[in-house]
Amino acid sequence: MSLNPAPNLSKENMKPVVIIPSLNESPRIEKVLKSLFLLKFDFDIIVVDAMSTDGSRENIQRMQNNHPNLKLIDQPERNGFGNALKLGFQEAMKGDYDPIITMDGNGSHGAGYIKDFLEKAEDYDLVIGSRYIDGVRVEGWRFRKLLVSKLASMYVSYVLVKPIWDFTSGFRCYRRSVIEEIDLAALHHEGYIIQIQLLHLTYQARKRVKEIPFVYRDTLDRVSKVGTQNKLRTFLYVLRYSAPILEIFRHLVYLKKEYERFVEEYDELINPAKLKNGGEFEVKDNYSISIGVMAYNEEKLVGKCLDGLLNQDLKSGYIKEIIVVSSGSTDRTNEIVREYEQKDNRVKLIVQASRMGKAAAINDFLAIASGDITIVESSDTVTEPYTVEEMIKTFKDKDVGMCGVHPIPVNDRKSFVGYSVHRLWELHHDMALDHPKCGEMIAFRNLVPRIPKYTSVDEAAIEGILNKEGLKLAYADKAILHNKGPETVRDFIKQRRRIASGHRHLAATMGHEVFTQSSGNIFGYVLKSQKWNPEHIFYMGLLMTVEAYSRFMGMIDFYLRDKNPFVWDISKSTKHM
Repeated sequence: MSLNPAPNLSKENMKPVVIIPSLNESPRIEKVLKSLFLLKFDFDIIVVDAMSTDGSRENIQRMQNNHPNLKLIDQPERNGFGNALKLGFQEAMKGDYDPIITMDGNGSHGAGYIKDFLEKAEDYDLVIGSRYIDGVRVEGWRFRKLLVSKLASMYVSYVLVKPIWDFTSGFRCYRRSVIEEIDLAALHHEGYIIQIQLLHLTYQARKRVKEIPFVYRDTLDRVSKVGTQNKLRTFLYVLRYSAPILEIFRHLVYLKKEYERFVEEYDELINPAKLKNGGEFEVKDNYSISIGVMAYNEEKLVGKCLDGLLNQDLKSGYIKEIIVVSSGSTDRTNEIVREYEQKDNRVKLIVQASRMGKAAAINDFLAIASGDITIVESSDTVTEPYTVEEMIKTFKDKDVGMCGVHPIPVNDRKSFVGYSVHRLWELHHDMALDHPKCGEMIAFRNLVPRIPKYTSVDEAAIEGILNKEGLKLAYADKAILHNKGPETVRDFIKQRRRIASGHRHLAATMGHEVFTQSSGNIFGYVLKSQKWNPEHIFYMGLLMTVEAYSRFMGMIDFYLRDKNPFVWDISKSTKHM
């Protein structure tokens, strides 16, 4: 039989391996092996046998004579399914294997699904064969056994707060990089626990996880090999990996809403799209630039925004296109942009029929942006003629992946809200000089194909994606951008509350926190720049109170109300300048 290579997923000289723990599985283990031998690609099989006494071990040894890709290793003591997996992993790590597949030897896992595993392993670090995703796929179980298994998976899901439907499935495909980061000696010896433990450690290492459906076919054993004590120990052991209590509360909120959205949202954030061009880019003296302008009912400001961009004075690049994404606008925004399209062929309009949030608008822009550098700007801001040039200059450093600007509000400073808006942006400026921060208008190398559609802090999400790839942030302090902050206390709190909730969402899912989210980080800069006259002391104290309240309410919104404002509640007082 001629063997074909597995899908393009392994390193040079690497090939897949299948690990099968076995204990008295004759004649089913032989049937499983025969089904594996029919697969037409090059891979090895490792059977870990716990000193079977039913003849299956001897049958496997006879099969080795005709199948050199079949290995048999002994588990000297019957000390648990988990220890069998550990022995299999240790043996696999001695060889040139990638990926590593685990399956049962009793025939409940179909060999035909391995092709699906290998295809998904091109994009994910751990692929789980799931009995419960997209419906229940179990044959041969009585209702009581099925109910107990499903409730057990729900329990683990609510304690760990992970978007997985089937935590204890042993039908999995691990990339070698996952096993390399795990201390195999620390893995538990019992079956259910080790599966949960491996999944927890994979997420802890920020690896990409994907569930795919398969049909589990019960072998109709009358006696389960997993005892009641094992199940009880699993129930208690899971608490070691418990998420913070507030995270659990937030997760339980989904019971009343769309659990499918939780899974989709978490999967999208923890498994970001692969970078364009494999993350490769050129450092140039002259960059092409794609600018995306995100708009919703901006008839008062979109013209000023476009005028500022069309009148840029550039030496380090040229503006190739300005793409306005109008998300469900119902005013004259689209009409105004079409007038600019007639004047300058670089201006293009994308109309979203309904308002789906800024992240969705950015994704429509990223899908067609063709420049070396992409810039995202809100249509309620206005640039100076040199703003884009100051941003583009930072990309002469090959380590820079993203750049932020220096926003200056146009609000009147005399009122408390005006003072607060200016004070916050001044603090952000001071911090950004030491710890670059991005917001309002951002430039980044055209590597990001899309951002999580449920994020309300788009710039921080992009920052997290590029930061994970080892690219750093820059701050163009001379790149001035004029914006309009809220004019009323109500709008100010609404904005700060949304930002607080959005950053908690980002931290909980992507594990990324921006520098300004730490109150301790901010306090030092407050003291360093504070004016100590009575008016400023009073206003600063009031601002800190409002900010603390907004952050607290943002926490309540995120954890207890499932209020992730990826479609913003617009602050109307910011919509004129």
